[in-house]
Amino acid sequence: MIKNYLKFAFRNLWKSKGYATINILGLAVGLTSFLIILLYLNHELSYDRWSPELEKVFKVSLRDADNDISSNTQAPLAALLQEKTPQIEAATKISTDVTFEVPLAAGENVISQAGTISADSLFFKVFPYKIVEGDARTPLHKPNAMVISEHIAAKLFGTENPIGKTIKVFNSFECEVTAVIERPEGPSHLDIELVYRSPYEKNNYHWGNWSYYTYIKIKNPLPTDVVETTIDQIYYTERVMKDKTLSYHEFRKSGKQEGLFVDAVHDIHNFPKHGTSNMTTLSILLLLATLLLFAGAVNFSNLSIASSLRRAKEVGVKKVLGSSRARLFWQFMGEIAMQCLIALAISMLLLHIALPYFNQEFQVSLNIFGNQFSWNLLLQIILCLFAVTLLSGLYPAFFLSRYNTAKVLKGDYSSGKQGLALRNTLIVVQFVVAAFFIIGIAVVNRQLNYMQHFDRGFSGEQVLSIRALLMKTREDDFDKVKNELLRIPGVTSVAKSTKVPGDQFADTATMNFKHEGESYRLGSVKVSKDYFETLRIALIDGRYFNDSQADQSTRSAIINETAAHKLGLQQAGGKYIAYPNCDSIPIEVVGIVKDFNVLGLEQQIQPAVFTIGNQACMFQSGGAILVKLNGPDVQKSVAAIEELWKSIEPGFPIRYAFLDENFQQLFASHLRLQRIVAFFGTTAIAIAMIGLFALTAFLIGRRTKEISIRKILGANTSELSLLLGKDFIRLIAIAVLIALPLGWWAANEWLQNFAYRIPLNAWLFAMAACSVMVIATFTIGINIIKVSRANIAENLRDE
Repeated sequence: MIKNYLKFAFRNLWKSKGYATINILGLAVGLTSFLIILLYLNHELSYDRWSPELEKVFKVSLRDADNDISSNTQAPLAALLQEKTPQIEAATKISTDVTFEVPLAAGENVISQAGTISADSLFFKVFPYKIVEGDARTPLHKPNAMVISEHIAAKLFGTENPIGKTIKVFNSFECEVTAVIERPEGPSHLDIELVYRSPYEKNNYHWGNWSYYTYIKIKNPLPTDVVETTIDQIYYTERVMKDKTLSYHEFRKSGKQEGLFVDAVHDIHNFPKHGTSNMTTLSILLLLATLLLFAGAVNFSNLSIASSLRRAKEVGVKKVLGSSRARLFWQFMGEIAMQCLIALAISMLLLHIALPYFNQEFQVSLNIFGNQFSWNLLLQIILCLFAVTLLSGLYPAFFLSRYNTAKVLKGDYSSGKQGLALRNTLIVVQFVVAAFFIIGIAVVNRQLNYMQHFDRGFSGEQVLSIRALLMKTREDDFDKVKNELLRIPGVTSVAKSTKVPGDQFADTATMNFKHEGESYRLGSVKVSKDYFETLRIALIDGRYFNDSQADQSTRSAIINETAAHKLGLQQAGGKYIAYPNCDSIPIEVVGIVKDFNVLGLEQQIQPAVFTIGNQACMFQSGGAILVKLNGPDVQKSVAAIEELWKSIEPGFPIRYAFLDENFQQLFASHLRLQRIVAFFGTTAIAIAMIGLFALTAFLIGRRTKEISIRKILGANTSELSLLLGKDFIRLIAIAVLIALPLGWWAANEWLQNFAYRIPLNAWLFAMAACSVMVIATFTIGINIIKVSRANIAENLRDE
């Protein structure tokens, strides 16, 4: 019996090759898109799940009295929490910038390596990295200890045993390799390649140093809120409490927010309590992929119904010969399931082709048959196929099995109005999806165009950002480096800044500046004299920096418009601010510059204080050297800078980028979303058009005799078009009316991610609605014109 069913299935597929091909390919495209996003979702949700011990690890962050959030915490905080909290097994502090490329040297081998951090001796008591060589119990016990990954060991030492060998860091101090770790099998929010003990650890150990992340590991698993309350009480008692009569609970009841909070390590990447997360983008992608798969399944169902007319007599004959409705139902469900399996096989092939492009776009390494394969993923794919088969096949199988035997054998295939509501619902749903995608494409394109042409307030054209690896280059030798760069033809100005415009990892920390006895949260940026002229930032009032002693010794400051508004300053000159806990060193505000955007349009422009030097209680370094180029041969100037850099930082390759490229990188995730929405949208619209075309062909084909009689009675093409198309156009209009509020809501939610965004104008949605109506009218019109021009005699002839 099963063998016969398979024969029938393959014969029917072969008889309707055109319909079957469109059917299966449409579903395969939807499945491919969904499987890619399913793989990506599994990858993202696997962050920090590579060891069961990570269930007990938490990151500690701080909220200050002004409700500002800081991931950076004080150097002694980890030790305080471990000492005062019995539930904590170990606590560690680490340096914050895992992405920064640190220069490393071992003999003649010199590399710049990201994933390098400094930590205290308890790091491996908190994080359960597997040590494959060396000291597994106390790898960071020595004050100059260093633990490296197998990857770094191979890069620096080849096949030699690295244990006991030394590595020079920042070309200034040496560390001894005490252990080698194996990279974890899953992704981590801390992509660590190397951990070392800093020689400056003791000097930096004070409550004024906020340069560390703090992590704790508890002895037994506890809910996050319990851990948070426990350590927050200790922090309140030890660091916050000023009024000894006010208990912790009374302090919280008063509405004060200052204190500690924690994130479970496995939630940091996807569900942090504060800060950015990739889950918003991922949720959008999953929604789009699900909509596309749903559109493909609905299209499959519609096409199956459209191609079923020729099988009506087969059903009638089988019923006469004794087949029950149930047996016919399962036969047709089996055929549809087989087509879904073929679609899945094709989608696997398409997946193999598409994954490299997706991996390149999203900087991941997804592979369905590699290390990422799991039974959980296989179960998800099986459930997905099962759901698609049910969604695609239930109605067509039910529709085919319920044909009336007597009617179909007489040539009457009409099913009356039964099933009409479901069929119309499918059409509406399919075009709701299509209209939703058209709205999405329009909104995303307009917002991206707005972002690309937004006035950032400065000129990044032909400005080169050079990432100096050595502090000596940025600080003590900066004037010397600047003069050497200015000798290169085409270099017109040189400056430096601790916050580089367009830098993906720009410092967004703020601090409490004092002004007239009040505290104001402002950002602090260290620059050089020519910074504003190099970026062509407009001066509103006062003056730029000069070579005066006051300017060069952090006794003068320039602020932006937002800071001036926050401080209540109308003009520069005669007004003073001071760094936190440093009121004895007043800094005069000598200039106010126009606001300029350095972080992208997702964030509001921060109030900022710009100063030169580190002579006023606050040391800041990092950032980059900015070189303004001008001339007919920019590449020649860049080549000369590359050559000069070999003598400035010998042994370390130059790292540079143009500021305009930096901002383009900030747009990268949005550009990816734009391309994906365009692809999904175009595919969904094409599937909807094919589905509508097939269904109108089917339904109009059932009325050929009626149409022929009407033509004989004098009906013209326009009258027939109105008669045959009005029901479809009504359904499309309903779909548009449903899609418009959904599209407005989704667009408004997405635009909330941007501090600077386009307005949602009515004409944008009107354009999307018109586009859907035009597409639908064109699709329906083809079939109407075709049937209205058919031969009347052929249509009225009986078999």
